[in-house]
Amino acid sequence: MTMRTLRRTRDLAALLWPHARPHRALLSAGVALAVVVVALRVAQPWPLKWILDLLTGAPGGPAAVLGVVGLSALYVLFTLLAAGAGYGQLLALAGLGNRTLHSFRTQLFTHVLRQPLAFHEAREEGELLTRIVYDTARLRQGVNNLLTRVLQTFVTFVATSAVLVWIDPRLAAVLAATGVLVLIAMGRAGGRIFRAARKQRRREGKLAGVVAEDLLGIRELQAYRAGAVPDARFGRQNTRSLRQEQKVRRLGATLVFRTEVLLAVAVALILWLGARQVQAGGLTLGDLVLFITYAVGLYRPFGQFARHSARSGKTFACGERLTKIMLRGPDIADGPTARQAPPLSGAIAFDGVSVTSPRRRRGGRKWALRGATFSIEAGERVAVLGPNGAGKSTMLRLAMRLADPHEGSVSIDGRDVRDYTIASLRSQMSVVFQDSVFFGLSARDNIALGREDATPEEVRAAARRADAATVIE
Repeated sequence: MTMRTLRRTRDLAALLWPHARPHRALLSAGVALAVVVVALRVAQPWPLKWILDLLTGAPGGPAAVLGVVGLSALYVLFTLLAAGAGYGQLLALAGLGNRTLHSFRTQLFTHVLRQPLAFHEAREEGELLTRIVYDTARLRQGVNNLLTRVLQTFVTFVATSAVLVWIDPRLAAVLAATGVLVLIAMGRAGGRIFRAARKQRRREGKLAGVVAEDLLGIRELQAYRAGAVPDARFGRQNTRSLRQEQKVRRLGATLVFRTEVLLAVAVALILWLGARQVQAGGLTLGDLVLFITYAVGLYRPFGQFARHSARSGKTFACGERLTKIMLRGPDIADGPTARQAPPLSGAIAFDGVSVTSPRRRRGGRKWALRGATFSIEAGERVAVLGPNGAGKSTMLRLAMRLADPHEGSVSIDGRDVRDYTIASLRSQMSVVFQDSVFFGLSARDNIALGREDATPEEVRAAARRADAATVIE
């Protein structure tokens, strides 16, 4: 369990560290405050021990100097300082997590937008939407939990265990044996939770794909399937997602239940053994109460470890899905020797061009284009006719280098389009696709999408040439 968890944590840290690096000051402040919180929490029960020792006549210690009132004030002081340090730690580490995931989500979305059309056509829009929006949101929750709770919990556990060993090694051994059993339980459950969470995220992605498809085709659904919405696929995918989510929750709840039962048994055993030592004079009553306070206090760290193990499955599953996208380089990119395209005259030539169809759209047809060879002279107007799937749109994509041929070459003005930078090539082309998309921008920004520096006069002139000026006005 430990090695798998450490490996997944390392992979997640490698994914997010470039985005966290600019905020190292927040990390340092958060860690320092976490250490202060732990120190104060560990010190907090000692005034109670000294008061009990004072009341039962145990000799020595700060009780003789401070008295009951002074020790009570010391307890309040420890509590207030711990609360203040905890507040500062939460602000620092949660702020670090939020800023890190904000930067990561921005880079992820930019990375996805740069992927070629083949990448997007091989995936449902809802699947990508789930990863960019919901997986990153869950990842942010998991990272914030890791930063604000798990780090402090781990340090608290180590510090408390050291104090318990110092008070009574034999009683500490009982608690340590329980800790080993809890870690074994976490190890066995952690892998199952991770696999179930990974499968649940896939279910969510498929469900989002159905939603996106139906929303895109809402006109057709309402026109042809009146009274038959929602899509039956939505019900099936929604049910599968529910079952998988229930499985993840059940595994997590079982782990927490087992952890709490083991800890309860351990505390009961410590109470029995400790009471015998107090009767034999080996421990003071204050020592036993202090030990029990710490042992019960470990309920929280162990319980949080168990809950984190349940949540970390979702966190690691989201991180794994996002890592797969981030590690994927764009298939369409500028080559090492690509240069700026000069003003192009527009002579286009296809030489033995073949392109395979996307797997999810083949339907038994492997090639979208096969051995296409032709040329179009500059200034020549050409109409390409053919049925659906004949390769018309594919030819357009190749000319604009929205896709690259699997065989053959496409050249403009006698030079392979891959010799030019993508930006300099596409900036000299204009295209009207079969289905237009209007972004949530102003009319001016939609028209000037490819030329943000266009003047208002140029935008109006373009609208007039497209016969859109009257509608806009």
